[in-house]
Amino acid sequence: MARRVLARESVPSDEVVLPRPSRRTTPQPPKGPCVDLLHPEPRMTIDDDLLVPQLAFAFAGGDASDTIEHYLSEVCLEKSQWDPTSFAKHLFVDHLIQVACVPNVDGKPVAIDQKTLLALLTHPPADPAILEHRRAILTRLAEDEDRRTELVELYRRLEKLRRLFLVTQHESRDELFHRRLSTLAAIRAIVEHMAEGFEDASPLGRVREIGEQIVASDGFSKLCDLLDHERHLASVDLSLQLGANGRVRRFAVGRIAENSDNAYYESPARRLLSRIALWLRGYRFNESELVDRWIDGVYSEIEPLLPGLLQLVGQVEFYLSALAFSEHCRAKGLEVSMPDLSSDGPRRIEGLFNPLLFAQDVTPIPCDIDAAGPGAITLVTGPNSGGKTRLLQALGLTQMLAQVGFFVPARRAYLRPVPGIFCSLVQEEAFDQAEGRLGTELLRIRRLFERASPGALVILDELCSGTNPSEGEEIFMLVISLLNELAPETFVTTHFLGFAHRLQARAEELGLAFLQVELDEREHPTYGFVPGVASTSLAAQAAARLGVTREELLSLVKRKTS
Repeated sequence: MARRVLARESVPSDEVVLPRPSRRTTPQPPKGPCVDLLHPEPRMTIDDDLLVPQLAFAFAGGDASDTIEHYLSEVCLEKSQWDPTSFAKHLFVDHLIQVACVPNVDGKPVAIDQKTLLALLTHPPADPAILEHRRAILTRLAEDEDRRTELVELYRRLEKLRRLFLVTQHESRDELFHRRLSTLAAIRAIVEHMAEGFEDASPLGRVREIGEQIVASDGFSKLCDLLDHERHLASVDLSLQLGANGRVRRFAVGRIAENSDNAYYESPARRLLSRIALWLRGYRFNESELVDRWIDGVYSEIEPLLPGLLQLVGQVEFYLSALAFSEHCRAKGLEVSMPDLSSDGPRRIEGLFNPLLFAQDVTPIPCDIDAAGPGAITLVTGPNSGGKTRLLQALGLTQMLAQVGFFVPARRAYLRPVPGIFCSLVQEEAFDQAEGRLGTELLRIRRLFERASPGALVILDELCSGTNPSEGEEIFMLVISLLNELAPETFVTTHFLGFAHRLQARAEELGLAFLQVELDEREHPTYGFVPGVASTSLAAQAAARLGVTREELLSLVKRKTS
């Protein structure tokens, strides 16, 4: 997992770096006991065949930190119908993670694995059973504080184990010896926490089941015996005699009771005979070297557990991030919810807001949205800075989060699953842009029909804004007619108000619906949306707000020429 400050790998603001695919094409069944919080049937989403040798090398004292982090973040996900390149950049999913999904543990923000979370959020599973599995776990965590507390504690222990494998500085022999023992102790602490907690009827109960299964294994028993032997070789009774000044006058060792119940215990006589026998055979090693061999033997017994435990770090972060998203929104007075998903139900969203506005230290104003249904094309009109683009982003994010098992930014949401999103927002021109504004717009339209599928959610901001109105209207009509053939659910913003009014008269014929920015009595946007077509873009008000009036511009001219 590429770690580790607030996001373990920062992503430039002008692009989304999507995770590279794993060498594996599909998740594989685990080779050992494995807790999988993301799938109904346990799967390995990291390549354990590559990871295990690197963990062994690190445990032996080598520096494999970069390779281990790479393999942990190179996730292999279940089949998804969604193509992240069609929406992730324009929905700013990476920014959503940074501004609204960073959990706090012990009052401090956690440096989550951004790459793994980005992969999970942008690849909604095609299998409905996986989605229901995640929804059930997140719902249970939201309802039960004890389960949340247990999950946070599990995360602390998993993180400690992960860090023990990522030591890069040179270690002395004693430091390596203690780190190896600490690694075994961390594994024991994780497994015991799993086996003692998570007593639950939900899929979270799987954590306890796997923990109990590991505790009952021979390998875990040897692990515990070795740690107990190292910690409790013998009990010694001491006798101290103190003087009037508090100083020790006499020190005497009383009874010594060796821990003979431990499986690794050998009597003094047997230890002496073993040393003599090894000496006669030419072997030379001391007691600590013998313990090192015991440590290696125990490690080989519990090695199959490690990929599953380390994979669990990113999975726990998925749920902690979802809970953090909920807490972050509610701290701003905004409600989130687990959406109702139905393939034949209505699309209605109550209290919808755009969490990306948190990055601007703005509290979004929620709105209610009713969609016309599959195959419908909704035209959104209204003044600049009225919230149209933010509405489109909020709709896309809500659909994406709903289909990965997250809470959605709405008080209540009734949604239909879709096979993907195509989202394209108008962007500033680049210096190396090969085409002009019209050519760029035409290429955007071509990408829409290359990538969007029937039933998908299509989001287009300012369609045909890159050309003059007469040509733009012709292209606009072409796009509408072809969208009616393809039949996705489409939301489009436009500033062609006269054209939109003419289309409104043909709404039933063309399968169109219309939303406009709601204005208050002073003709200021409320950031709500109501049916209809806007009558004005309020260009004069926008110009006055930005200081673009004749009087202000004339004063600038006079200042330059006087």
